[in-house]
Amino acid sequence: MRQGDAIGRSWLLWSAVAGCLAVCLFASPTSAAPPEGRFEVQPADTSGLLRLGKQKGYRIALYMPNDRVVIFYALRSARSEGGLYSLTYSVYAVRNQGDLGRGVVWARFGSLGSVSLRFRPSGRIRTHEPQPGCEGSSETTEYGRFVGHLDFRGRGDYFHVSSAKGEASIARFPRLRCERGEALESEPRSLRKNVAPRPLFRDDDSIALLFSSTRRHGRYVGITAMHPEGSPPGADVELGVVEPRRGMAIGHGVYLEGPRGTLLTSLPGAHPATATLAPPAPFYGEGVYSEQSDAWTGTLGVRLAGLNLPLTGPGFHVHLCVASPLRDRDGCDFFKAEPPSFERLGRPGWALR
Repeated sequence: MRQGDAIGRSWLLWSAVAGCLAVCLFASPTSAAPPEGRFEVQPADTSGLLRLGKQKGYRIALYMPNDRVVIFYALRSARSEGGLYSLTYSVYAVRNQGDLGRGVVWARFGSLGSVSLRFRPSGRIRTHEPQPGCEGSSETTEYGRFVGHLDFRGRGDYFHVSSAKGEASIARFPRLRCERGEALESEPRSLRKNVAPRPLFRDDDSIALLFSSTRRHGRYVGITAMHPEGSPPGADVELGVVEPRRGMAIGHGVYLEGPRGTLLTSLPGAHPATATLAPPAPFYGEGVYSEQSDAWTGTLGVRLAGLNLPLTGPGFHVHLCVASPLRDRDGCDFFKAEPPSFERLGRPGWALR
């Protein structure tokens, strides 16, 4: 990861997780294949971050992963009395009509708000040498503040920001010449890729794994529940929602460690297989799956900031895996068994282009 990326992307997860889970929430998609030969080029780029403090339990920031995209983030993390961790977030991405290289950010978020900002450096600058295997100029991170107009109201009025006061920085990455395979991946310029959720919990050692997803009217909804081998009773649950709205991509997500009874399944090898999913808040109700009828029914839903979604019904596609740790060394390998017709549906956000 670039040093400057730690200014932005690390805040997106690590400040919320407080060091509990050292995995990036929004991993960059694979960059284009490098040219043939011994060397490849890592293009120049610029990123920026404005931390806007906390409202109603949400940490809020304006993040520019590159010169083309502006993103509002709102994240909230918590730990239950039993020590179980949860993270919820909402993400709004639009095009930057300004020139971030010159410190200008100008963007409209439809009816939700707009920003018109100019960066004023404080004089504090940090430099970082290129990563091993690459040569070129040093990366620079310039600190300061943004001045100008900023007004954004989260859908459902769960937060309202009308001031640009906060810690700000702009990182500039020079063009580098790297040994083949050493250049870093480029930040995504697609709005949907910037809001698409990525897996936070590992599922390659799960002995119970349920995945349900749907696409309706441009909105993608995916929920995964898993019980890793050797973990305490309960299940890890991930939810991702992505939807377009007139020049803007919106993403919502939930990651949580569920208590005992969150995911109940039939025994390994039992046919037909069944499962009941009943995660804690912000979810409500329960979903019931039967392999015999391939039905996903029940009252399961989720309440997020400005959003109340049902998570069961005939429009959902469901997969269930229950493995025996005595027979299946690698646990549930859900994706190898996934039918080709569902390949584009995939995990939350993976199939978005």
